[in-house]
Amino acid sequence: MDASLTFPSPRDVERFCIDHNGHEPFRLRLKRPKIDFQDILTDQLVVRQEMSERFKRLIDTPGYLFPSKSYLAQASSCQTALWKADKLLAYLRPKPSIWDATGGSGVDSWAFEHLGARLIVTEVDPHLALLHTHNSQVLGSQRAVYQIRAEDFDLDQSFAAIYVDPSRLDHRGQRVYHPADSLPNPLTELPKWFGAAPWVMIKLSPMVDSAEALRCFPSCRFVWTLSVKREVKELLLLCHAESSSAAPEHWAVDLLGNGAERYAWKIDSACHAPSLSAPKRYVYDADASIIAARGVPTVAAHFHLEQLHPEARLLTSDHFYPEFPGRIFELESIHTPFEDAWPDGASVVVRGFPEKAEMIRKRMRLKENAEHYLLATCWLDGQRGFLRARRKSA
Repeated sequence: MDASLTFPSPRDVERFCIDHNGHEPFRLRLKRPKIDFQDILTDQLVVRQEMSERFKRLIDTPGYLFPSKSYLAQASSCQTALWKADKLLAYLRPKPSIWDATGGSGVDSWAFEHLGARLIVTEVDPHLALLHTHNSQVLGSQRAVYQIRAEDFDLDQSFAAIYVDPSRLDHRGQRVYHPADSLPNPLTELPKWFGAAPWVMIKLSPMVDSAEALRCFPSCRFVWTLSVKREVKELLLLCHAESSSAAPEHWAVDLLGNGAERYAWKIDSACHAPSLSAPKRYVYDADASIIAARGVPTVAAHFHLEQLHPEARLLTSDHFYPEFPGRIFELESIHTPFEDAWPDGASVVVRGFPEKAEMIRKRMRLKENAEHYLLATCWLDGQRGFLRARRKSA
C-alpha cells in the first residue's frame, strides 16, 4: 500500500458537500477536476444524498470517508452492522480479537470496534485497504490492516472469531449469489478458518435460501434472516468448530430504522404446513423476513391461523391478532377476477395469482388508493379471486 497517499480533511468534505448540495454527482465526475480529491469528495456527496439513512452514524463522524457507491452495494448499514456485532460478541470474552477477513467498505469493522473488539483486517483492494487505515486513524482504533486476499493470509495466530462477508462478484466481475461462487469461497476455506478461531460468522446474500445455506454449512449453530423495515438485507450464519447434535437455531429478525429490534421470531422447522381455508374475516400477509426464513408455518401455529393456498402464502382467521409480523387486512368482499368495477380504486397486492400487479391495475383502470386494497390471490384447490379489503395494521 502507498501509505503516503493523503485524503481530504473533514473541512474539505463539509465545504464540498455544502457547495454542491443538490448537484448531480455524475455531472461532477464528467467535469475536469478543479480541486484535489474531487472523485473522493464526490463519493462522500453521493453517500449523503442517497444513503444517509444507512450510514448516518459514520456520516456524522468528522473525517470518516466512504468508498464509491459501487463498493457500498453489498455493505451493511450501520444498524445491521451493530446488531450482528452485538450477536457475535455475546459469545466472546471482553475485548476479543477478531479477524475481519473481507474488510470491504469497513462498516462492519467499525461496528466490531465500536463494541470493544480488537481487529485485524484483510482487504485485497488497495484503495479500500488505504481507506481502512485512514478511517482507523480517524476513529482512534488500533486496527491492523493488510492488503492481501483472505485466502493468502498467513494464519499464524489465533482469534476469538472470524467474520467473513464474501464478495458476490466472481473472477469475471459477474454478480453471483451462491456461497460456492463467492470470493473467498467459505465452503472450501471454513476448515482452515476453524484452525484459527472457534467461531466464524458468515454474511450471505439475502437471495440465498436458508435451507440451502444450512445444507452447505452443517457446523452452523445460529442462522438469522435479517431485515430492516421489512426488507430482507442479509442472511447471517454463526458456525462453530466443534460439532453439535443440536439443530441450529433459526431466527427471523426485523430492525427498525434506528437499529432496534421490531421483532425476533424463532423459526420452528418442525411446524407442519397450516390447513387450508377460504378467506375469512382477516387476511394476514407475513413480512418478507418470515417468508424468507420459511417461518409461515411457525407464525400460523402461534396465532392459530389457516392458509389460503401454499402458493399464496396468505393466512386467514376470523380473529384479529395485532402482534402478527406483517400486514393485516380486513376482508370486505370476494370478487371474480376482472368482472366487477372498483370505482374508488385500490392498491394491488398479488399473492399466488398469475398476472402482475401493474397489469391488473392497467386492465381494471384502477387509481391508486392507500385505504382500499385488491388482493389478487387463490385459495383451497386453486380457486382464484380478488379480495376487496382494508388495511388493519401498519
